[in-house]
Amino acid sequence: MRFGIRTKLVLLLVVVALLPLLTALLVIVIGERQLRGKIFRQGMMSLVSSEARVMETELEKDIELLRIALQEPQIVNHLKKVKLRSDEEARRLDDAWANLPTEHNVPRDTLQNDVAAVLRVIQQENLRLAELLVTDRKGHLVAATNRTSDFIQDDEIWWKETYHQGQGRIFIPYVTYDRSAQVWAVYICIPILDGQDVIGVAKAVLDLKRWLPVVTRNIGGGWANLVMLGEDGKVLFNKEILEQESVPLKEVYPGAGEILSVGAEGNWRFTDDNIEAYAPLLLPPRIGTLSVKASPWVLLAYMPLREARKGLAELTLVIILVGLVLIGALFFGGVLLVDRSLINRIRRISSSARYVAEGELKHRADASWAGTRMLGTDEIDDLARDFNNMVRKLQRSHTELIEANKLKENFIRIAGHELRTPVSYIVGMASLMKNVEDPDRLVKAIDTMGFKASRLDEIIQAMFKLIPEQSLSEGLRYEPVNLSRLLEKVYLDLQPWIERRKQRLVIEPGEAETIIQADESKLRDVVENLAMNAIKFTPNNGVVKITVQRQLGGHVAIEVIDQGPGIPESDRPHIFEPFYSGSDVLRHSTGKSGYGKRGMGLGLAIVKHFVDLHGGTIEFTTRPSGTTFIVQLPIEPHPGHR
Repeated sequence: MRFGIRTKLVLLLVVVALLPLLTALLVIVIGERQLRGKIFRQGMMSLVSSEARVMETELEKDIELLRIALQEPQIVNHLKKVKLRSDEEARRLDDAWANLPTEHNVPRDTLQNDVAAVLRVIQQENLRLAELLVTDRKGHLVAATNRTSDFIQDDEIWWKETYHQGQGRIFIPYVTYDRSAQVWAVYICIPILDGQDVIGVAKAVLDLKRWLPVVTRNIGGGWANLVMLGEDGKVLFNKEILEQESVPLKEVYPGAGEILSVGAEGNWRFTDDNIEAYAPLLLPPRIGTLSVKASPWVLLAYMPLREARKGLAELTLVIILVGLVLIGALFFGGVLLVDRSLINRIRRISSSARYVAEGELKHRADASWAGTRMLGTDEIDDLARDFNNMVRKLQRSHTELIEANKLKENFIRIAGHELRTPVSYIVGMASLMKNVEDPDRLVKAIDTMGFKASRLDEIIQAMFKLIPEQSLSEGLRYEPVNLSRLLEKVYLDLQPWIERRKQRLVIEPGEAETIIQADESKLRDVVENLAMNAIKFTPNNGVVKITVQRQLGGHVAIEVIDQGPGIPESDRPHIFEPFYSGSDVLRHSTGKSGYGKRGMGLGLAIVKHFVDLHGGTIEFTTRPSGTTFIVQLPIEPHPGHR
């Protein structure tokens, strides 16, 4: 049975990814109840602690602002000047207070004096304050923001605790329902001082609804309730009290003893019915110069266990669904990634191999994918690159074989014509010479045979020059070459052909002493071949020109200019190819310098070969009035060409 790579990789993903992920999901679901309980506890502890700290901060801020505001000179001066009533007069006013009309001078003065005006400004600045009142040092009402229920306040616990036998202190009593303000309230009671003497007592009624947090909170999908307990464990407020404005519950909260003994950091517990978290509300022992006495409160949050289990079941279902979706997405994403990043790329390389095997040598493998830009290349990219390099070399070898075969065919066709003619002539003349007795005819025959043999030697030498130097274990023999002297030698060598064609050879050597490092014999062959071609394609009585110029970058340029008809468009891409002598390879001639005669097509191939060996370049420009060949050579050879 045959399993493909894709099947094997999918099985591997199942073993190393899918099964561990499913196992992990199972462990998460099993341990989720404990985690859920911990989340509930931490959430409820965080809720209770943060709300307790916020309530403490707000209450402390209100006390500090009131303490500063009540020391305004306007209030202090009024209290210092107020006329203290006798106890008997005060009792009569207190007894009649509830029935006195507001227009009566005492209630009117209480609500409209300068201190009452300041109290109303304080109330407007702090919307949590439902009512403010000020008494003198005997507990008799001096000013208020609205009509109070009593005139005498010294019989109230809050007044006694705040006056504190004339020493004065800040007092925060129990939560209670204030009848005159008609709100559930916390009293903020502050003494008013003149130096060290208590000259009055102020009470601010803090609206409980505007101070307390929202009493029902969502924690982890379950609803928790907030409750405030007093020092005796009784419920001071809860959701029902705030909504119905009923009397606070009198029963003690179950397990209040453990709750009231909590430290400043708070705590949590499980009961039979609830999960509970609680934290105390603690004020600093002193605010400013005044000591603080506050009723101890505990803020408690509880959540029924049935509510927690309901949230637990919902969360468990969500975890299972989300986990399965994520695992499925990861698994199929992994399969897709494997398919895109591995399988498809290997298939493309395999398909490319089949194309190449069928002879499509121009085809190249493409193993790229979208992740290449982000993740970089990998071994499959290396395989595709090596495969393409192999095909590229194979294509180059195939092209070289085709060119070599073409070169061989051209050589055979040309050699069959070029070599057969002189050889046949030599063989024929040798046979005839046996019977020749005329010395003149014999000398002429021998001279002709020598010319034919010389032509054969030229052809053989030209072919040997094309053989790479390394094949003959021979490199360039670099030496200083004076180009002016080299051109003089070339001029002398070409003089017979110039005279035969009645042409003029013009040489412009440029600087008197242009010396380069080169192989003199090969450089001489380069110039002579180019000049010989120029002589052949320049009409009789024409001019052939050779110039030398130094160039920037440490190079020298040798230009050979003729007055021929130019190179045909079809021949230009092939003029440096061996044995190429035109569109018809048999259009050549054994003539050395005849006008327009085509040789074996070896001259320019030799020139290109020798220029390349020197690390130079050869270019040409051609037009109907003539052709210019430009050879550029480095004055000092490049290290790689030594």
